[in-house]
Parts: sequence; structure tokens; C-alpha cells
Amino acid sequence: MNAIIFDLVGVVMNLNIERDTAALHSVGLPDYVGCLANEGIRKPMEAYLNGLIPENEFLVGIRPFCREKVTDSEILWSMDAVLDDIPRERIEKIIRLKEKYRIFLLSNLYDTAWEHTLREFARAGYSPSDCFERVFLSQKLGMAKPDPRIFLHVVEETGIEPSETFFFDDTKANVESANALGFRSVLVPMNRVEEVLAEIF
Repeated sequence: MNAIIFDLVGVVMNLNIERDTAALHSVGLPDYVGCLANEGIRKPMEAYLNGLIPENEFLVGIRPFCREKVTDSEILWSMDAVLDDIPRERIEKIIRLKEKYRIFLLSNLYDTAWEHTLREFARAGYSPSDCFERVFLSQKLGMAKPDPRIFLHVVEETGIEPSETFFFDDTKANVESANALGFRSVLVPMNRVEEVLAEIF
């Protein structure tokens, strides 16, 4: 193995599910699992969270499922509430791995979440460039995991060999897609990447 690709949310960055559930309920939506189970909610939510549609289009699509008189700001906050911290120790572990491996970030992300990510790195005294040779974000590329094209784009841009690359993600569909392309993919329990890294490295 000579390369590692990390997902961001739920792997490098922690998720706060309790806060997320409370925020979604506050605007009249079910919890995240319930949102995904409702096709009308899932389509605009996934497209927005993956950075594939703008805020105004998302708000138009999601508002019929929210309580009356909820504000745009409240709806947008309900999407952001899940974003939590990036532990300094986790950042420093990735930096140590960078001494031996090529390290990349591949994330389905929207602009506000990336801004949160930059603040979290800065709070810990680092920047993403300290950890990652390249950063690949869905909102910049116009495509998102588990679409095989986004993995192939990373391969083309970096020259890595999938069979020589670990891919760490907390979403089963993304892991399965990467595995089908020959990556050494690992499903990471949410917020617990340290346990996985300790077993492998």
C-alpha cells in the first residue's frame, strides 16, 4: 500500500447525531434516517449536502416537508447541526501517516460544511494541506460518491493505483463502489477511525 484516501464527515470530522436529530425535529423533519426514507426529502437533501444544488433550490425542495413559518436560516442550520469537531490527535495521526503514504481527502460536501472544516483545522492549529496532498470535494467536481466517476477522477488526477490504496469511509454504498474499482476499502464506524487505523497501521 502506498496511498490512503479519507472521507471527511464521520471519519476525519466527528458527527453529532443527537444535535442533528434535535435540529431536524425543530424544523419539522424526521431524524436523518427518516429523511432518507422519504423520497421527497431525500432528493433535495442529498443533492444539497453533496454540494450539487444551491441553497435556494434546496430550500424550495425541502420547505413543503417543514413546519409552517420556519425560516430559511433555521432550515439551513438543521443541515449544519450534525457537523462537530476534528480532534487534534486525529489530525496528528494523519500527519504521521503522511510521512509514509500519499494521503488524500475525498468528500461529499457543501460549502458551509467545508467552511466549518477549515475552522476546525485552524482551531487545532493546522490546515487541510498539513494532512492531505490533494483535496477532492463533490461540490467542486459536480459529482459525488458513490458515483464511480469521482473515484476514477481521483485516480486520473493523482496517478494512484486502486489496488495499492486504502479508502476509509463511513458509508456502505461508498465503500462498495470503491471496492468494485479495486480499492482496499474499509467501512469505518462513525467517529471511530482511530480504532480502524490502529488495526491496520
